Amino acid sequence: MIRLSAKGLAKYMTSGHATQRKILSNYKNPDPEGAAQAKYYAEARHAIAQYHTSGNNAAVAVHAVQTLHSKELRSTGRSQDRVRNNIRALESYLNSFAEKYFVVLPSPDLRYTKGQVSVTAFPDLYVRDGQRHKIVKLDLGKDEPSARAINIVLQVTFAAAQSAGLPITPKDVVYLDVERGREHRGARVRSQLMRDIEAACQTIEAVWPGI
Repeated sequence: MIRLSAKGLAKYMTSGHATQRKILSNYKNPDPEGAAQAKYYAEARHAIAQYHTSGNNAAVAVHAVQTLHSKELRSTGRSQDRVRNNIRALESYLNSFAEKYFVVLPSPDLRYTKGQVSVTAFPDLYVRDGQRHKIVKLDLGKDEPSARAINIVLQVTFAAAQSAGLPITPKDVVYLDVERGREHRGARVRSQLMRDIEAACQTIEAVWPGI
């Protein structure tokens, strides 16, 4: 199987030809630095999950920020930059979304498959919000994502959730652009976008042997 993430597929579909080949090459020939990049915001994601698991206990959030600041003081160079970005991401999340009350549930293993292409769509948080189950995707980076990239992630994630039989509708898939404090929800199944996703997967499968 050819494996990439929903965010990777979105980046592929919104990039030029040369960048597309580089994206696929990185997935076909992963290196340790790339693996580390995938876990870049691990501390912030973990702290956000802990905060909601605690019932939005402010002390848990404060402790997480303090722990990261202590880690920052012990770090240097790129490691220090990474910790600072985790602090920024966590504080941005708390500034914009601290009032969301989520009951955190075990995350399902979600994948969208087309031919030989398997797209992972793991939730950053799988939660109960009131009476509804929701999939939350956290974008913790500084760069603003394009509307098309967001819609691709939402669509692929919902398709994967459907395949897994989860009790959710398109609007229950939520993309949080943390840096800008914006919430995006899947509105409905977009037939043209779904065809574009399927076509992209077919193209990836066709060009993969030559990457």
